[in-house]
Amino acid sequence: MWFLQSLLVVLGMLRNFLSCIFLLFIQLSAIFVFAQEPLSQSTFDNPLIIKVVTEDSYPIQYIEQGIILGPATDLVKAVLEEAKLEYSIEMLPWARAYKIALTQPNTLIYSLARTDQREKQFQWIGSVLRLNFYLVGMESLTLPSPVTLESLKKLKIGVIRDSATEQYLISQGFKNLYSVSKPSQSINMLKLGRIDLFPTNYSSFQLSCLHLKVDCQQIKPFYHLEELSTSLYFALSNQTDNEVVNKITSAYQRITQRSDY
Repeated sequence: MWFLQSLLVVLGMLRNFLSCIFLLFIQLSAIFVFAQEPLSQSTFDNPLIIKVVTEDSYPIQYIEQGIILGPATDLVKAVLEEAKLEYSIEMLPWARAYKIALTQPNTLIYSLARTDQREKQFQWIGSVLRLNFYLVGMESLTLPSPVTLESLKKLKIGVIRDSATEQYLISQGFKNLYSVSKPSQSINMLKLGRIDLFPTNYSSFQLSCLHLKVDCQQIKPFYHLEELSTSLYFALSNQTDNEVVNKITSAYQRITQRSDY
């Protein structure tokens, strides 16, 4: 009786052992078969998609019925299509778009003023258009003569958060700055008397007012920000691979050499 019980125990242990061996064999076989089968192309493909970010700044770039339009947008699209790269475009408040372009790879931002402070923060591709910045205010505003940058520091100035104009005015010692996320907010604050001046590209300012359906006829330029009058660019984040940068740069050069640009 004792012998029979011992035999049954041994047989049970042996059965468990063989079961483990069988399961191991099945797993190894599955791994072997998977290794032998050719992997589909989708296994390796991870298509590069350039993330394009911008702000609403009519008429340079703007959104209409859910579509991002404008001459700067047309140029960016033409360049990326010439480079045969997939892309997505998103319109965001400027501070958010700027932060994404500073921190995320394969990101393109437009339209961006090229300043000394930003020079090493991006990989610059090419210019979009020329800007002439002015500090503008209500025509009823009375300023001491002569009007200088120093004399304007006591006034309340509206600025777009993280914009080149905000960075410039901070560097010049301005303290009374009121940051907003959209240009339309600066116009409203000016009309309500919450700010005295705000910087804008005056050559397109009136068109922007028409687009926003806002009466800006009583807003006039008071001071030309000559140091900020520069070209707008589009640029890639520093984390973007050099091969991608070179491909987009070459495409920009080919596009801008054509007669229709």
